[in-house]
Amino acid sequence: MDDLRHRARHLLQRKDLGLIDLWILYWNHGGHCHPFDFDAFIHDVLPVAWFDLDALQSAVEELSLEAIA
Repeated sequence: MDDLRHRARHLLQRKDLGLIDLWILYWNHGGHCHPFDFDAFIHDVLPVAWFDLDALQSAVEELSLEAIA
């Protein structure tokens, strides 16, 4: 889990995109949290228990594939 958060933060630092861009991808993949909660989760402030990890995983994978291409 922490690896997924770390990958998301790393992508945000490497690429020319903002947290809102990652959140939009997360939302498009079925995520349901507010952007402020998303920011807190990515930065290890909120617990994992209620978060939609599948949507975040899909968004991070999509961004990772774009970074390779």
